[in-house]
Amino acid sequence: MIKILVPVTFSDYSLNALSYAMKLSEKFRSEITLLHCFTMYVDREPAEGKRELKEPENDEAEQKELGTRAELQKIVEDLQKEYKLPGKNALTIKYRFEQGYPEDIIPLISNSEGFDAVIMGTQTRGELIKEALGSISSDVIQRAKAPVLAVPSGSSIDSEKLGKVLFLLELSENDYISLHRLIRLISPFQTEINAVLHCPVRADKNDIRKMDELRKYCDSTYPNLIINFSIITGKNYMKSIEDYVAENPVSLVAMTRKKRTLLQKLFKHSITRRLLFSSKVPLLVFHS
Repeated sequence: MIKILVPVTFSDYSLNALSYAMKLSEKFRSEITLLHCFTMYVDREPAEGKRELKEPENDEAEQKELGTRAELQKIVEDLQKEYKLPGKNALTIKYRFEQGYPEDIIPLISNSEGFDAVIMGTQTRGELIKEALGSISSDVIQRAKAPVLAVPSGSSIDSEKLGKVLFLLELSENDYISLHRLIRLISPFQTEINAVLHCPVRADKNDIRKMDELRKYCDSTYPNLIINFSIITGKNYMKSIEDYVAENPVSLVAMTRKKRTLLQKLFKHSITRRLLFSSKVPLLVFHS
């Protein structure tokens, strides 16, 4: 069974991510948990940086909580009815209502309860302010141990085929682990993987050797799956990836998030964050 956590804010983009998760889960024996984080009772300016719950100040706050709980329960009940219809795979659908900020609660729950993936919606792409200051999605990607699938507003998935998947290589042991986890999620779909290595100038002999080793491993381990290997070059990483995707359209981008030093965090946005705010297709991020 695959356990999936789907944060829900009732916005169009979060409900779109929920729809994406449901279609993805039709292919598996799955358990989906909808999570809503209610922030009205959380102290926004806590002492010593620790967020604490506070009592509701009036009846309006309590009514807001009751209405939100009812809205979440209604979504779950509708989904349960839909997926009990003939022709639908049986899914276990649950929900959680938690007090706290989503960037805190989502990683806490996904890490402590062993979820296999977190699927969440992203509202827009290319917003400079968000890219500079961060977002809930980027915070969750940094702190959650489970793979995080960020689904841009308007993205959809075909229940029969996934199209092509772009997997960004780093030629380390992480590639073997992340590929295995990726294939576990996409294997029921008609699809193929384009495993791509970016080099600023050109690949050296060591890069070519490691790619050949990975190709041979995949040929023997996943004989029924099409995995294409290629190398792209260019001084600008993001432009090289964007040019590749323009010529080779994909339905999903997958990558492994690298740990970075403090200096790297201070002076340069991560590749993961830059892709998160520029990708037109869902971005699946694994952890090294």
